[in-house]
Amino acid sequence: MKIHILDKAKKKKFIAGLADLGIKKIPELLIRTGSERIRAYSGNLSTEEIMEIWRLFPIEGVGLYVGKDMINRSGVRDVRLSLDGMHVWKEQLTERVFVLSEEEEKDWFFGKDIELSSKDDPADPKEEQVGKIADGFVSVRSADGKDFVGMGKIGSEGKMLFGFLPKERRRKGEGI
Repeated sequence: MKIHILDKAKKKKFIAGLADLGIKKIPELLIRTGSERIRAYSGNLSTEEIMEIWRLFPIEGVGLYVGKDMINRSGVRDVRLSLDGMHVWKEQLTERVFVLSEEEEKDWFFGKDIELSSKDDPADPKEEQVGKIADGFVSVRSADGKDFVGMGKIGSEGKMLFGFLPKERRRKGEGI
């Protein structure tokens, strides 16, 4: 698999795709593996040394997988972070943050999409969620608000939170 080290213009374009989440600067070297995966590298090797190693030993990836930069089915460019990328740059993730309730967090870890609550019933103690954040990608925090649990996408005119939790991170049963 070929690796491509992102030049300044491509790196700037990737950062611009994450700007609505609050990301303004990425100090690490960004490397594209495959057609859409982005990795961050902060080691001591120069770009020339990385490419020389790749020519000698075709490596599949250098650095930590931090996100995707892709064209979706509708032909629109989507940029999203992986859970690891969210933790690397968590100080910068200040915009478009969605905090789950405890019940929603349980459903999230089972891989279910979350239906956002609306304030149809004035006696309902739950906070209004529909329309609070515009459609698009959001950083999802746990119920206690301390830790990021993944990326989601608000859709259906602000009525649903679609999860992008990988299958290997989902809970299988009710235990634990």
